[in-house]
Amino acid sequence: MARWLSTNVLRVNEMSGINQSVVLNVCRLVARFADDIGNHKAISGSGFWLLDGNDDIYVTNKHNVDPTIVFGDDTDLKIDSLEIELRLFQGNTPTSSTKFFEAINVPQCIKSAPSADVAIIRNPTYKNQTIQYRHGRVLKVGDLADQHFIEDKVQIMDVASFIGFPGKGMSRWWDQAWNLGIARSVNIASLPGVPFTHSDIKTKDITLVSGLSFSGSSGSVVILHEKSIKPGAGLVNPSYVPPKILGIMSGHWPEPGTTPAMLSHSGLSYFTRSTSIVNLL
Repeated sequence: MARWLSTNVLRVNEMSGINQSVVLNVCRLVARFADDIGNHKAISGSGFWLLDGNDDIYVTNKHNVDPTIVFGDDTDLKIDSLEIELRLFQGNTPTSSTKFFEAINVPQCIKSAPSADVAIIRNPTYKNQTIQYRHGRVLKVGDLADQHFIEDKVQIMDVASFIGFPGKGMSRWWDQAWNLGIARSVNIASLPGVPFTHSDIKTKDITLVSGLSFSGSSGSVVILHEKSIKPGAGLVNPSYVPPKILGIMSGHWPEPGTTPAMLSHSGLSYFTRSTSIVNLL
């Protein structure tokens, strides 16, 4: 049993203000693509869950579900199936057991942004799912930062964290016993109120961060750390800023040269802003 991850007890990280059970909201996916003549491709990625009233929303990168982004605009591949990882719960307590379930209403439930690297899947249903297998339910749509919040509360150099599943192949850096994502910290590197634009990055509505994301980190939820002292017990603090979802990690900037591939990183990554998620919803 994981008493420290029990979803009926909110245990908050004192330094960041972020409920540590948020790690249960982040999980992996496998998308399979096929064409009419029998060619098949598969992509593994990740995403995170939001509650929208009674609806379950899975947020992932567009490049995980749209074959044209990975295989080119002229590809004949279309999404054929989508599997999402769910966790076995005993009551409200998560276990280390996870399983991939195939969604049966794909692609009807997928909605993608036109130019940003984000897609949402609303209320997927699965083959052979039992009610004990589900996802975490800590994050809600109200936790998304909108444009007003970003302009008013988020500043360059602010600290945020992203949670995901970095690494690929034999180099997988997450917890292998529990299949839990891991957190890394970043600092906001570009003006957050204005989408960062650069010719090397083809998708829109992004923010640049100083921090190390890697292959597999795409799909990670990016969360702003709280700032100042939280009001309560008679304390009024207008300068307090609560933690908010700033977006979804989308890529990193490799540094060209003769450096070995595993070390080829500029130290800069970028995420698709939460404004694109809000627009999809």
